[in-house]
Amino acid sequence: MDILKTEGIVIKKTNVKEADLVLKVFTKEYGKIDIYINGIRKSKRREKLAVELMSVTDFLIYEKNSKYSSNSFTLTAFFPKIQLSFLKLKYSYYLLHLIDKIYEHNSEDIEFYEKIKNLFEYINTLSEDEKKTEILLSYLVLYLLKDIILTQGIYEHENILNLTEKDNREKLLYILNSSAKEVINSSLYTIDEITEMIISLEKYINYNLNRNLNYKFFV
Repeated sequence: MDILKTEGIVIKKTNVKEADLVLKVFTKEYGKIDIYINGIRKSKRREKLAVELMSVTDFLIYEKNSKYSSNSFTLTAFFPKIQLSFLKLKYSYYLLHLIDKIYEHNSEDIEFYEKIKNLFEYINTLSEDEKKTEILLSYLVLYLLKDIILTQGIYEHENILNLTEKDNREKLLYILNSSAKEVINSSLYTIDEITEMIISLEKYINYNLNRNLNYKFFV
């Protein structure tokens, strides 16, 4: 039996038996893994906030035959302002969906892990001005999808445009060739236009990586 220590973001949880949980955790050093937590749902002593969705938690993990369990974990970051905002929450749930669908189990990506963690921290601090915040959150998703296409090695300029509606090709071309800061500061696009471009990039990722990302289900 090996003992591992790592930080991770809780992306999914499943009730098991009367009091147990299986957490799907995107860890910093080991990628996405399932961690069995015995008795947590009836425990009055252990830190239950540490096993909630989006929690950033330090885990002491026991690994045996490629199965993971833990009875020692400590919350390191939680995002209360996301939990209190339906708008922030639905976009944040989409980020969890992205992690789960893009990464296979035990596929480590420290750079992407830090990026997602920083995004949650940033979303937590965003203004309560819903119109402004929604556009900003949409741009964050759009550029995260662009980043996934680049880091997964599937970027093919013409193929992306071919899967895009003709009316959106020029807009998406600008997005692909411009920095996030430049585009956001330009205020060129409506929320509907950004959504259409998100759907185009999702379609491209789904086709090339055989995934089923579904932005509209969450947002």
